[in-house]
Amino acid sequence: SSPPLHLDIPFGEALERFSGVKPEEMRANEKRSKKKKPPGGKKQPPDDLTNVKNLRDARIRKRNRGR
Repeated sequence: SSPPLHLDIPFGEALERFSGVKPEEMRANEKRSKKKKPPGGKKQPPDDLTNVKNLRDARIRKRNRGR
């Protein structure tokens, strides 16, 4: 037998959350979470966004160094 589940939220809120879950959504989320993610992690942003990011990083570095 497993130990009882202890929740750190009021019973009414826990009941609302539990009752708001649709079984088909749970199955879809479970299937999606079991899929293997492609290697490489995050994708590199497009070139135009990379330039904006570089400019922003340079501005932050300049601000943190005291100009």
